[in-house]
Amino acid sequence: MTRILEIADLRVDLSRAERRVSPVGPVDLWLDAGECLGIVGESGSGKSLTLKAILDLLPDGLTRGTGTQKIAQGGRLVPTDPRSLRGAKISMISQEPAAALDPLMRIGDLIGEIVRHHSGCSWAEARLRAVDLLRRVGVPDPETRARFWPHELSGGLKQRVVISMALACQSDMLLCDEPTTALDVTIQAQIVDLLRDLQVNDGLGLIFVTHDLALIRQIADRICIMYAGLIVETGPSSEIFSNPQHPYTRALLAALPDIEQSEGRLVPIEGTPPAPTAFPQGCRFGPRCPRASDVCRQTAPALLATEDAQDVKVACHHTGDVT
Repeated sequence: MTRILEIADLRVDLSRAERRVSPVGPVDLWLDAGECLGIVGESGSGKSLTLKAILDLLPDGLTRGTGTQKIAQGGRLVPTDPRSLRGAKISMISQEPAAALDPLMRIGDLIGEIVRHHSGCSWAEARLRAVDLLRRVGVPDPETRARFWPHELSGGLKQRVVISMALACQSDMLLCDEPTTALDVTIQAQIVDLLRDLQVNDGLGLIFVTHDLALIRQIADRICIMYAGLIVETGPSSEIFSNPQHPYTRALLAALPDIEQSEGRLVPIEGTPPAPTAFPQGCRFGPRCPRASDVCRQTAPALLATEDAQDVKVACHHTGDVT
């Protein structure tokens, strides 16, 4: 497959006078054309910050630290300024579609403005293109809906509009920051099917952030499990779900409800994730891990390929004996 994005040693830094605090990183990511990469973890693990760092859209007080970022241009990966990627190469879908829509602009004008900015066409052409984009993402009666105001649309339609705005840039990649969180399960399934169709038919690369393991199992080809700002396990989706290696991954899966089992209790993960200002010295999951040893408390484990599957990488000192 064709590699379209490669990130090495990405770090997000929090400005503090006494010392550097990094709520995210170092993180390595890559994405191939037509692939969906899922990033999964508890709230506060750094998933959304990672996406914002890719485009250098971090909130005040946070800065993009060390790291190199390469993007496919002319058939090869070249170093690129994150700010030059916005819209032209990578678009982002936020978890709150209502916040991404200007309440004082009609839907067609919102999309048309993006089309004009990136193509330089006339307003008439931009409006026609906006209607086509709404039709492409499954909005019923797009000619009429293009004249609607944002408050006149349901949550599912708002999310489709946001996706059409991302497609208006003709980007190669979509960064999806929990795009189905505020939707009911029926609309959620429709949005996932839409994104999957775009991935397969248009060759779009997707990075999909969520805390919902059942959802990511439906759409992701490859998964990164994130904890306390670091990737602790990564590999093909089938491997992550059938043979999880890291204790944190196993704990997440053990906490999932199983509708086929009427007996038994869910197994919670004891404790809470550490704050960025209080990351432990060794393994960041160590204080919550039932198998933590002295080496875990003293030395941070590296993310390394496992002996059984070279395409699976795990950051754990006890990978071979996790039960």
